[in-house]
Amino acid sequence: MLVIDGEVHEFQALPLIFFGRQKPLAYVVNPKAASTASHNFIFYVNHGYRYFDAFRLWDSHVATLRIGGTEFLPDVLDQFLELNPECFSIVRDPLRRFISAFLSKVLTTDDPSYHTFREALTSLCGLDLSPEADPARSCLAFAQWISVQERPQDLDPHFRPQHFNLAIGSRFKVDTILGLEDQDMLHAYFAKWIGEEKAKWFLSLRFNEQTRYKASDCVSDELRSLVRKIYAKDYELFYA
Repeated sequence: MLVIDGEVHEFQALPLIFFGRQKPLAYVVNPKAASTASHNFIFYVNHGYRYFDAFRLWDSHVATLRIGGTEFLPDVLDQFLELNPECFSIVRDPLRRFISAFLSKVLTTDDPSYHTFREALTSLCGLDLSPEADPARSCLAFAQWISVQERPQDLDPHFRPQHFNLAIGSRFKVDTILGLEDQDMLHAYFAKWIGEEKAKWFLSLRFNEQTRYKASDCVSDELRSLVRKIYAKDYELFYA
């Protein structure tokens, strides 16, 4: 339990944070909101060139440093504190983010690390993930499953409310929260670190896009309504 000035803070763990060794900039991870681009941006800011594999960067403990949770490697924490970086993150419209996560982690087999999760959903929870599945019906069924989980803060970071990923209301504060939909603000922030032209180029890159399904394949009035309820606090905090 963390107590500051006599106040008990509900959210005790630090969010997942990536940073480099040179530049005072850190990224607070919020999956399915340009997270791969943002993580690669941290590497680019520190080196002046891109990491050789945008997706394997997540697995590296050398290319970037990370802290998160309640336990840290003392030397990494010391480096973070000494660097005293500006921390940024990006949020996304909850409906678009939910559909993107559903398509990449649940409906398709693109990410093998989610095989066990998909197997449980289709074998034990009655979710149709077959090649013949109706994306809209399956997406709604998944949202219904999400809606009955008693501890949304314990959900996979791709599906839990974004304010948990950013540890809103905790001892940790994100210095800058950008909206994915505001491209002008994104460009201005990236340009502050790498200049106008390089920022324009970097933001034109595409990371982790799947093309088999469109977001519109999953949208329904029922889904919109349910997502509004599940992610009500995200809408209040970031999209009021």
